[in-house]
Formats: sequence, structure tokens, C-alpha cells
Amino acid sequence: MNYNAGYNTRGEIHSASPPLSYHFLPRQRLNTLLFVHSIASFIIGGIGYLNPSGAMLFFSMESDRERGLGRILVRLWSSLIFAQGIMIFRARKINDGEIKRAFILAYFICFLFSTLALMMAHMSNEGIVDGKFFGVMKIIVMMSLTVGYGWFTFRQPPLVYSLSGQHAYRH
Repeated sequence: MNYNAGYNTRGEIHSASPPLSYHFLPRQRLNTLLFVHSIASFIIGGIGYLNPSGAMLFFSMESDRERGLGRILVRLWSSLIFAQGIMIFRARKINDGEIKRAFILAYFICFLFSTLALMMAHMSNEGIVDGKFFGVMKIIVMMSLTVGYGWFTFRQPPLVYSLSGQHAYRH
């Protein structure tokens, strides 16, 4: 049974799924990272857009004007994150290795600079970035994304970026 195709030879949808180890095969790791990142983007973007006041967990806002500005910025940011989820989800199907490499390099740079910005804001202790549990978790998640995309940027051979000859799990 080919788990990449999604359908069997009669056009019926599979009921079985591959074992967890399949998602960590060399040619599947990148798709696994992109899939997890896209799902997280859908969730974070959707929640942020529908409930922008949740940003109070990450940022300190004292006046009504700051909270209003924060809600607008969070909605704009959340819209971009949700749209990014669509791009990432669809990028998994791209067979051109150079385009995928460009995506991965761009995400590495994006998350590296985002991590540095959050760490600088956190260490400056100006009271803008909340340093409690969610503030620290935000930095840890950004660092994890930086390391994940950095690993694919600098440590993986070009073969990993191509779908051609992709492993097919057989049951």
C-alpha cells in the first residue's frame, strides 16, 4: 500500500496509516517538518485572528489604546501566519528541489532573526515582552524552528528536497 498516494488502486481512500518511523525516513523528514509547521500555523493564525486578546499572554499592554493597537497587530500577524500555513502545506507537494531549498532557507533566516529579536526584547527588560511561562515558551519554540530549518538548510543533501523517487511505505 502506497501511503504517499492517498488512494489504493481502486480509488478508495486508505484506512491504514504508516508507522511513526515512516515520517522520520530521510526523504520524509522535511515533509514532516513542513506538515507540523503548517498545522501549527493554521491553529496559531486562526486562534490569533479570532481571539487577538490572547496576545496578553505574551506582551504587556497597559492602556486601552495599547490593547486596541495590539489587537489590530495580532490580527494582521495572525492573517499572515494562517496564509503561511497554506503555503507551507502546499509546498510539501513541490517537486523542484531548488524552490523547496529557497523556502527552507527563507524560513531559517526568518526564524533566526525572529528569535534574536525576541531574545533582545526579553533581555532588555523594558516590560514589553512578558517573561513568564508563555514568553519563555515563545522563545523556545522560535529557537526550535530555527534549529529545525537550519538543519535542513546546512546539513541535508539536495536529494532530500526532491519528491522524485520518494519512499513509499508498503504494508
